[in-house]
Amino acid sequence: MRIMKTKLNNKVVAGAFALLLPLSTFLFSSCSEDDLGPSIYDTTEYPLDRSLYTFPLDTFVKKNFLEPYNLKFIYKMEDVGTDMQKNLVPATYEKSVDLAVLTKFLWLDVYAKLAGEKEIFLKKYSPRIIHVIGSPGYNSDGSRTVGVAEGGIKVTLMEVNRLDVNQIEGQRGLNELFFHTMHHEFGHILDQTSLRPTAFNTISAGLYDAMGWAEKSDTIQAGLGFVTPYGSSQAGEDWVETLACYVTYDQDRWEKLLNTARYDWEEIDYQVEDYQKYYPRAYQEYLGGYARQTCNYDTIGYLRQTANYEYKLVRKVVPRNADGFVALDADGNYVVQTDVDNIDGRETILQKLDLVRTWLKENWGVDLDELRREVQTRQYVTDEEGNFLRNSRGGFVNRLTYVDPANPDEPTLIEKLEQEVEEYKKLQTNN
Repeated sequence: MRIMKTKLNNKVVAGAFALLLPLSTFLFSSCSEDDLGPSIYDTTEYPLDRSLYTFPLDTFVKKNFLEPYNLKFIYKMEDVGTDMQKNLVPATYEKSVDLAVLTKFLWLDVYAKLAGEKEIFLKKYSPRIIHVIGSPGYNSDGSRTVGVAEGGIKVTLMEVNRLDVNQIEGQRGLNELFFHTMHHEFGHILDQTSLRPTAFNTISAGLYDAMGWAEKSDTIQAGLGFVTPYGSSQAGEDWVETLACYVTYDQDRWEKLLNTARYDWEEIDYQVEDYQKYYPRAYQEYLGGYARQTCNYDTIGYLRQTANYEYKLVRKVVPRNADGFVALDADGNYVVQTDVDNIDGRETILQKLDLVRTWLKENWGVDLDELRREVQTRQYVTDEEGNFLRNSRGGFVNRLTYVDPANPDEPTLIEKLEQEVEEYKKLQTNN
């Protein structure tokens, strides 16, 4: 399952995957037969009820998920398929429509376009069930579960009622809540079919922590060569996290990760009162929501709050004086130390990525960079030369909701995708 740690006010203070994938041979072989024989589902034709309000979406998912890929998209929450210990609510019809059309557009259609076997590829290897739930699953430790994967067969996506087509990146963005999970899980299925190279397993051998990864800082783990803390739990998760992050991170976020990984980082216990006393400017930035800003007097980095509500100070490793302040050189500058632990995090991540790239091409005929480009050009606006446009704040322009100044009355992309579902209303009126 995928877990995010939250405060009582639901502000995310640390996030990570916790995907449990006991992918047994039996479960995997049940996904599809070698000759693409009979469906694993009851193939008896049961006509959809045209009187139902949900008929358009029911028809859309049948035509675009079940028939071509033997994949069920279940948005009418099924109790038997959920954690009965959690208080969960169904996804709304409108949010389910958006997730259905986006899943097709940003995931299924991408692989159908780039994979050599096209529909056969997806029919063989995609999960059999996508189960949609409206709410998060709150846990007793204050965390919330936002996604669950079961043996490569079923993927449950939660918090669908918070889906916001205006937000692609960020803790509440489409990628973080939904599409990172999809690429992550699909990577597991492919890895079980054609195992990753053994060389990958040795790159970070000795650094994996299956039990303690959830309390690791993303910054420190990047310096050790992991794209996420969850990737540092074990080699198999490291593999699919590398794939999923590269595909879903926009170029700014990916470059920021690689830049962070260039340095060595340390984490120390810290009291917020000390932080305010010695680093007032940085403390003010922390209170204002800019915890990752750097203070004039030190490479502060940022404060991180643990699940126990303790504070940790994450900062670059630099020479310090007896008082713990940065030791400046003759020109008044500090010197950042790199590779103190003999690990170049940036090069380690790129080495892992190169193995993923080669494996995906040799085994599946899929170019990883083309895959990433295809996903991101569907998410962000490009000019005639293929360059990504930026908004007034410097971020990439959301293609799903973009209004073309030259054609302001033309429907947005998300409206066009939603219309694919609405078209099935005609079958109701013509009945």
